[in-house]
Amino acid sequence: MKNINDMQEIFEPSKFRSHIEVDAPTTKIYRFHGAMVHPTGAREPVGTENLLLRECLLKNTDYVEGIVVYAGHETKAMLNNGGPRYKRSTLERQMNQDVIWCVLVLILLCVIGAIGCKLWLQAYSGLKEPYKTEGSSDSSDAFLAFWTYIIILQIMIPLSLYVTLEMCKIIQVYHIHNNVDLYDPETDKRVECRALNITEELGQVQYIFSDKTGTLTENKMIFRRCTIAGTEYNHPELENEGKSSKLGAALSIVVNPKLVEDLNVQGHLTEQGYTAQQKHAARIQEFLLLLAVCNTVVCSHHPHCDLMNSSGIIEPAPHIFETSSCERLNEIDCITVNNTECNSHSSNDKYARLEESRSVTPSPPLNSHLYSDSRRSPHVPSLSPITSADASPTTEEASQQAAVKSSFKPKLLNIPSLPFLGSKRNGSNSNLTDEQKAKINRSLRSTYDAKPIFEAESPDELALVDAAYRYNCRLLKRTPISVVVDVPGEGILDYEILQVLPFDSTRKCMSVILKHPRTQEIIVYCKGADSAVFSNLAPVEDDSEQKQIINRTQNQLNSYASKGLRVLVMAKRILTLAEYNEWYTKHQECELLHENREKRIQESYSNLEKNLTLLGATGIEDRLQEGVPETLASLLASGIVVWVLTGDKPETAINIAYSAKLFSSHMEVLKIMARSKDAAENTILFYLSDIEQHSDSDFGDVNISSSQASTSSGIPHRRARSGQRGRSRALVVDGKTLTYILDKRSNLTLPFLRLTTYCSSVLCCRATPLQKAYIVKVVKEELKMRTLAIGDGANDVSMIQTADVGIGISGQEGMQAVMAADFALSRFKYLERFLLVHGHWSYDRLARMVLYFFYKNAAFVFLIFWYQLYCGFSGAVMIDQMYLMLYNLLFTSLPPLAIENIFNYSYFESSSFAVVSKTLDKP
Repeated sequence: MKNINDMQEIFEPSKFRSHIEVDAPTTKIYRFHGAMVHPTGAREPVGTENLLLRECLLKNTDYVEGIVVYAGHETKAMLNNGGPRYKRSTLERQMNQDVIWCVLVLILLCVIGAIGCKLWLQAYSGLKEPYKTEGSSDSSDAFLAFWTYIIILQIMIPLSLYVTLEMCKIIQVYHIHNNVDLYDPETDKRVECRALNITEELGQVQYIFSDKTGTLTENKMIFRRCTIAGTEYNHPELENEGKSSKLGAALSIVVNPKLVEDLNVQGHLTEQGYTAQQKHAARIQEFLLLLAVCNTVVCSHHPHCDLMNSSGIIEPAPHIFETSSCERLNEIDCITVNNTECNSHSSNDKYARLEESRSVTPSPPLNSHLYSDSRRSPHVPSLSPITSADASPTTEEASQQAAVKSSFKPKLLNIPSLPFLGSKRNGSNSNLTDEQKAKINRSLRSTYDAKPIFEAESPDELALVDAAYRYNCRLLKRTPISVVVDVPGEGILDYEILQVLPFDSTRKCMSVILKHPRTQEIIVYCKGADSAVFSNLAPVEDDSEQKQIINRTQNQLNSYASKGLRVLVMAKRILTLAEYNEWYTKHQECELLHENREKRIQESYSNLEKNLTLLGATGIEDRLQEGVPETLASLLASGIVVWVLTGDKPETAINIAYSAKLFSSHMEVLKIMARSKDAAENTILFYLSDIEQHSDSDFGDVNISSSQASTSSGIPHRRARSGQRGRSRALVVDGKTLTYILDKRSNLTLPFLRLTTYCSSVLCCRATPLQKAYIVKVVKEELKMRTLAIGDGANDVSMIQTADVGIGISGQEGMQAVMAADFALSRFKYLERFLLVHGHWSYDRLARMVLYFFYKNAAFVFLIFWYQLYCGFSGAVMIDQMYLMLYNLLFTSLPPLAIENIFNYSYFESSSFAVVSKTLDKP
């Protein structure tokens, strides 16, 4: 909390007088709303950026001071830790039905035996048995015979089947987990089975729903192309590009000489103003600046080393900060302040105060008192990490108090601020001579000679920051309230961060509001999807230069998408002080609301992200993972329908689909990209009528009604696929059309699903996380298909949990997908062996074991029952009682457990892949 500094000099819990109001505990990881209420009555909003979740790991942080808001079972980690979800497989549900039939058969046999006993006694009613008591009737003897048969024939109900089944599944999970072919040496990860009771369901999957980014691709982002003000710049591929770097890392690029030339245009202002080359150079400079600052990337100039020991005491570590960089910064500080201040900082204070933080807190409206020197003082004598900057002992008593306090906390030295970076916040800039300024610039550049260590939440952001760095627009430092950038032609500038508008799947963009240190302009930098940014551009004249730039950029983006590149569009907006203050005041009111808070905040973001000016766009390459094309081809050849759900542009997604062999050249690609409900309906009905008119006789009876579609068990789907050997089909649908299709009022869901049954693969573009989950739900419920969903990010969690089988990829976007999944894989290519080999083996072994149980029990029961025909239905058994007890316990227990489950192979792995290979080789 940034404003805590104003409340007390050193944070002490005993002196904390504010209280915090938060939401009731929920399972939603990314939802946290509340307010800190100060004694004065002022309310300060708190959100997810202020919350540190349980079981999270802090990076580049020595210690934190905070307040516990949720504890114990109220924490989000505990609320979400329900353990592996219990799912009942199709085999188990069928087995339960068969057990019920066994009960009915048992009752039937007992009734037949009782009736037979009565008829036998009536037939020999004249004979008197010496052991029969007087007064007993044939009916009572038949009644007793019924319960006798219940006892001797109860083995018909396979009670031990459930225990044996669970033991077999545990053994199967052990084999899957220890399969060396599913081990990834690069990440040192094995397959993880979180759900132990649905291994056999892997062999019955009919539909696969897959995310693209991070699941099919490597998250190896490469800055490949960019367009600035309508001018395109290409970055060719390096020879050793594919061999270097790890997953999630940004690869170095080849600098485009034309871009460097256009950026370094020299010249002076003419009577007519700036030349066209100078204007373009200014656009390039601002474009690169946006790449460097419009993100949440944290940079550091040395690897972090914790100062806190295992006892919780922060110890000095002089070797960490004893570098020439600190000496040069001290030298710069001595230039910009008087000698008394300079000498007060001895060289023994080598421990830098921690300013960096991953969280970003909003800035209040821009008033003059916020830019006082005390806020950005170059020296912080206080030893508390969140103490006020203007606290300085002036008397001997204060100095002694500070010395006492320093014995409990480590000595920390604040890295000096740079007064010349912002003219308004530092008035000493005008007192510097040209020689001093040149010396400062030389010292600063030598300080940041080495490339900093960038840490990003998204590989896209890392690729953009790295690209800007290659063109000398270098991100040097980021704190919650400022960002330091070395801008070509302007030197090192310290921009103040006023607000960060984070990315979300609804807006499909993110923005940052900065204040320029020299011009004092308030600038909104925005980057996001083309559909989000272009719709918020300021209106321009049709014959204006800006309109021509927009048209050229759109054409270039289409070209990028057709090459399979991920597209991001960059734009900006300049605000006046009054506009920002008005927006910020309303935004603060929205953050303090309790009802419709998210909606009001989204509206507030939208009010700011409009009337934008286009700067340019980027095309980033995200390569497919190794083995993805072969895996998808095998899955399609095995009869599994594959859906890829992505948020990319249709052109980009289609290109990736061809590269991944989701689409092939002999496929007929059907596209549904409607902008109205009527257009979507007409397109779907047109495709359906055209397919059914030209369909082969093999699936001429597939014309099912909408009511029949909801009760279909998949047979029409298989018939349709069997008739597509001549030419299979693929379907492409975008997110806007999905909005109309998935709307229950449109009645387009069933016709759409009916159309998909004629397609072997489906590609959904611009799909939101909610749409992904709903698609899986309707396919599972309406088509009665067994579904599998696979993804790697938090936006795939709902889809993974909705499917019959959920698989998480332990990639670069956190562990949310893995925690919500039934199984976890490290790479997509392992899905082929996971389903076609282990899925087949698991289902085949368990199915044979269940049949074996029913067979052995039925054989034993009917043998005893057959013997009753020769003993007058008396309930006598010709088998010794010891053998009766050992029949299930010993004689028939090992075969289903050992032989059927462990050593039985319907065919080996090579045979499994050989069958798929023959299918692929067929024309």
